[in-house]
Amino acid sequence: MALNDTRRLTHRTLHISGATGPEDESKTETMSESWISGFSSILCGRLWRRKLFGSRDKMQVLVESESFKNFKGPQDFNSTLSITAPSQIVEVLLVFPREDRQLEVLGAVSRKLGWSVEVVKTGEKAVEVFQNRSHDLVIVDRRGHRANEADAICRAIRATNCHHSSVILALVKKSFFTAADKDEIVTLDLLNTGYSRATMECTHEILLGNQLIGIYASEIQPRMQLAAAHALYVAVDRCRDMVHVTDDQHIVRFVNKASERLLGYKYEEMLGRNLSEIITCENFALMDQQLQRGREFEGNMNCRRKFNDTITINCRIIPFCATGKKPSHYVYVHDTMYLLENMGLAGITLGHPRVSLISLRRGSYDLKSTGSDIGTQRRSSLQKLNNLPLEAPITKVMLLLTNAMTEISGTSPDLAMQIDKAIETLKTTELYRPYLKEDTKIYNDPVASDLVEALLSKNCHYIRDSRRSSNDSTRSTQIRITPPTTRLQLKNPQGPKEIEELLDHSLDWDFDIFTLEVLSERKPLVHLGMNLMGRYNVPARLSCDEKTLQNWLTVIEYKYHLNNSYHNSTHAADVLQATARFMQSDRLQMILEPMDEVAALIAAAAHDIDHPGRSSQFLCNADNKLAILYNDLSVLESHHAALTFKLTLADDSVNIFKNLERETYKLIRQNVVDMILATEMTKHFEHLAKFVNVCSSRGDEYYVDGPDMATLLQPENVTLIKIMMIKCADVSNPTRPLRCCIEWAKRIAEEYFNQTDEEKRKRMTVVMPMFDRNTCSIPKSQIGFVDYIITDMIEAWDAFIDMPEMVTHMRQNYEVWKEYHEKGISTLSDIERLQTSPELKIPCLRDPR
Repeated sequence: MALNDTRRLTHRTLHISGATGPEDESKTETMSESWISGFSSILCGRLWRRKLFGSRDKMQVLVESESFKNFKGPQDFNSTLSITAPSQIVEVLLVFPREDRQLEVLGAVSRKLGWSVEVVKTGEKAVEVFQNRSHDLVIVDRRGHRANEADAICRAIRATNCHHSSVILALVKKSFFTAADKDEIVTLDLLNTGYSRATMECTHEILLGNQLIGIYASEIQPRMQLAAAHALYVAVDRCRDMVHVTDDQHIVRFVNKASERLLGYKYEEMLGRNLSEIITCENFALMDQQLQRGREFEGNMNCRRKFNDTITINCRIIPFCATGKKPSHYVYVHDTMYLLENMGLAGITLGHPRVSLISLRRGSYDLKSTGSDIGTQRRSSLQKLNNLPLEAPITKVMLLLTNAMTEISGTSPDLAMQIDKAIETLKTTELYRPYLKEDTKIYNDPVASDLVEALLSKNCHYIRDSRRSSNDSTRSTQIRITPPTTRLQLKNPQGPKEIEELLDHSLDWDFDIFTLEVLSERKPLVHLGMNLMGRYNVPARLSCDEKTLQNWLTVIEYKYHLNNSYHNSTHAADVLQATARFMQSDRLQMILEPMDEVAALIAAAAHDIDHPGRSSQFLCNADNKLAILYNDLSVLESHHAALTFKLTLADDSVNIFKNLERETYKLIRQNVVDMILATEMTKHFEHLAKFVNVCSSRGDEYYVDGPDMATLLQPENVTLIKIMMIKCADVSNPTRPLRCCIEWAKRIAEEYFNQTDEEKRKRMTVVMPMFDRNTCSIPKSQIGFVDYIITDMIEAWDAFIDMPEMVTHMRQNYEVWKEYHEKGISTLSDIERLQTSPELKIPCLRDPR
């Protein structure tokens, strides 16, 4: 049986053979003594010590009843693989259209065995309860004229995602096996339909009880063992200790991921190879002699890495017997924690960023004098730091740096001073908060620096005095967020056919969002949202009807302001389209669960709802009620997230979450909130740095294939990936085809100009003073934005999901902007003149007045 998961499995498939039916009963004990069984026994101590499992108790199924007091269920066969809880009850589903004697006896006997029984009459109900409970045993009444209906029920259950470890029995009449043609093997038809086996009707309680016990022992329990073996394999494959399994000739049969990362050899390069070619000890003959006698061996091993350097690791080798009396396999468990703590190796970590590890001294922390009392100044605080009961990664880094400074302070005082400065820098709580370097070219480019600083800074303290408005004594001003204005009407609106044809290409990266804006009479979010959310099966996943989803999209779109040139529902639709396109990538389809996709689409559609066309900093400077409500922190993003759920939950006709279970709703809500808050640009570098650190290909000899799926599927990393996805979608304008890129640049510039105009008119602090409509160079602002915000992020995202068209458009557009700048094209009027050419023309809405 292949233990694999077609969607989320990230490790190699493990194939295990064993007893799967009564005819193989004699082989059950052999299976239980396989290498994976023995492997579990010797590894359980180490793995449980590393908290990979919650309990060390052997788990077995105990079946007790009045009539079968002597039956205790299958024992653990000297194995730790029966991982059902001691009190777990076998779940039984009986699918019988009508109540009769057979159903009555089946239910009674199952309950006497201590099993939980559920009875349903229809196929629809059977699928529903099965999805909720994932029953261990399903018995479908297939007698007589019910055969076709029963087969349909079996196929429906097999079509769910919960059937992999369930046994489905077809209950048939005694004549089923005898009435068929002599040459016909009727059981094959049942197996092809999806049944595990067939059982004849029987109303004798003792006989039926024995039948069920036999089914349990031959079908259900082996499946539990296989699932346990799968879980054990996952634990061993992902544990941090390096593990090798060989046969008695030291030929490699299994290596885990830690081995690949530490030694550099791929799984395929190790498999079938003699381990002694790579790992040796000083007295190999003595070691081999002890192992052959069944004795464990422990000592230091010299491990030759793929790139020819050698490391020494403490290793414990355990022999065990899969068959016979002599050891048949050896398990090498290498203590990598010992390696990291004591060997002082540089650049070797398992699943973490590469750093130089310095051997930690356990003695005094007295620092040698460098003439500047660095050691004296730091000794007291360092002692306090090490006396704390808690430890954080940053404290470890500071300790390593301090020890390094101690070692070199006498010989290289200048370098010691530089390390001391680095330690002082690390003391800040905002390690990822960006500041523009004074020696960079952008610092002398007011347009680009104003744009980048305004996007990334939380407060207005960064604005230099020379660039403030004429009146520094700004007054508190209120900005009123007005509701959307009346929507413009087209004189001759296009019919739905044109929209339908356009939406056929809704997942293309060059999708024409501006044409949809015109055809939909500035309601692109409803049309595109229904299309994309239909493609991702959102109504079914949320258990809501399409009308509710359409109502929700309508309400969300209505709350976007039409009078905003940029932050309107067209921008929301564009971000939604980019998000949907990203999720078509193979990498994201492997990582994201269906509900992750749903949350991403919802967050994209609502991420800028009720945006006033002014920045968060503007609202703070104006003492706006939203800034006061959210304490000047993530003002707009907090408002977008809160309003999304306020509107959604206010009315059942728009509440797309109303049919979700509470826990599911809480999970999807948290996902949506996380993604909307992530669109705040002040945290851009923090998110990007974490993403590159965890998810990107590092380009060195140890990470040539990028991160492994086990790392990516950790919950915090899945969240990080979704955050990066919506961030890239939100600022994807420079990566679109040129005509769209130019239109978006014009629209955002118009919005910034309007903000600057209002700031000057109300004598407020000007957040971006160089965004003056009379003097600003739009090409220069785009060049700066791409240089310092977009390029690194998009290139990292492309490397992750493999979508090169983004980078191609970005680079081509960048060159065009440079060309425009050299030609003196800068103002809105200049851009609008460019757009009169056919290749850059954007469809426009005309006011009927």
